Amino acid sequence: MFGVVRLGAATRWLPSVAMGLLLALGTTTVAEGHVNRQVGPYTILVILVEEPTFEDNHAGFQFWVRRDKQPIVGLEGSIRAEAIGHGQRVGLQVPAIGGTGFYVLDRTTDGAPFDPLGGGGWSLRLSGDIEGTPLDEQFAVTFPSYPRVGAPNPVAGADSTLAPAAPSVGLLLLAGLGLALLAAAVGASRRFRLRPAPPTLEPRR
Repeated sequence: MFGVVRLGAATRWLPSVAMGLLLALGTTTVAEGHVNRQVGPYTILVILVEEPTFEDNHAGFQFWVRRDKQPIVGLEGSIRAEAIGHGQRVGLQVPAIGGTGFYVLDRTTDGAPFDPLGGGGWSLRLSGDIEGTPLDEQFAVTFPSYPRVGAPNPVAGADSTLAPAAPSVGLLLLAGLGLALLAAAVGASRRFRLRPAPPTLEPRR
């Protein structure tokens, strides 16, 4: 009976641990693609261009700058952008602000589509000035790992070998572990339930 009681107590915390692991995993994944920073009176938000599709491999960074919730336009003439990752430094074009309110950085200074080389860690460096305020900041992000179909030509001097998809594999393993713990807890709680003790027989007189 005591073994059953202990097992029942143990299974009660397994679902909480599994759920906590999954929630932490989801939070980490989201945070890696969004960076918010204050530079003087300006707020800068950097996010990734939507996850690349197999048809066009569209990838890159996009950012906006605001002061008192007002977007700052015209920064294409005063800000320089550079992508740093996989041992490469790639200059990016800074076009005029788009209809979505973001400056979209998806092409190199040579006009080629930006290639994150299979995903992984990259940093966006923005330098220059914002309305006279000096700017030199780096924003670290993580691109998702994904298969590339009909990938554009790599940047000159860049390593054409795709980066290993270790980050994605690790995330999948963690997710699988959390689901396994949750399933084990549910199964154990159904098989081992505390049963009422049998009635005590009174001795015959």
